[in-house]
Amino acid sequence: MTKTILYIILLFSNLTIFGQTSKDLNIDFMLRGHIYAKSSIEDTTAAGGFGDSDNLPKKTSDNLKFTDKGLIFRIDTTKLTTIAGKCNAYNLFICNNSDTIAKFEASDSRLNVVSEVFYKGQWKPIEYLPNSSCGNSYHIVYLKAYEYWTFEIPRFTGSIKTKLRYKLILGRDNFLYSNEIFTSINKGQFVNKEGHRRVGLMDPYNE
Repeated sequence: MTKTILYIILLFSNLTIFGQTSKDLNIDFMLRGHIYAKSSIEDTTAAGGFGDSDNLPKKTSDNLKFTDKGLIFRIDTTKLTTIAGKCNAYNLFICNNSDTIAKFEASDSRLNVVSEVFYKGQWKPIEYLPNSSCGNSYHIVYLKAYEYWTFEIPRFTGSIKTKLRYKLILGRDNFLYSNEIFTSINKGQFVNKEGHRRVGLMDPYNE
């Protein structure tokens, strides 16, 4: 079970979800970043001891062929899926459709990816990346040529109709954006952080 799936299961189990008759995610707070990936190549420069993921990359094939070249970051709305049968979801892809290895900064296998929505003339995040107090959390994940990751992302619903995209942070002032899709969200998703309850002394996250 991937961290993303486990994360959404816990979200539905422990938090109040508005609109219980709908399987779309109707919340009033910012989600913590939930895009986890396992590296194709071991990061030999990392201190070690970081949290791992079982979301292994796959090879591109005729079943999933991207015509664009380079690094591809895309939401697929042609097929609705679910997260553990609890939450309606779409697939988000990161594909390295090039001849070189791509690398991404990560914290305990969490990539620097958040969702944003267009509100009052500007793009605003509705997810956030928590900071780890442990230097061992930080490492690099690699994606070999013509490999891709798949992530399940929740389909939101709320009172504000807008557009949504995902933002992949590649470095300082270096971002890659997904395609834009229609969605609806709640105003609280701009300001109220989901938060995190530390699990033991070894848990390096407090938000």
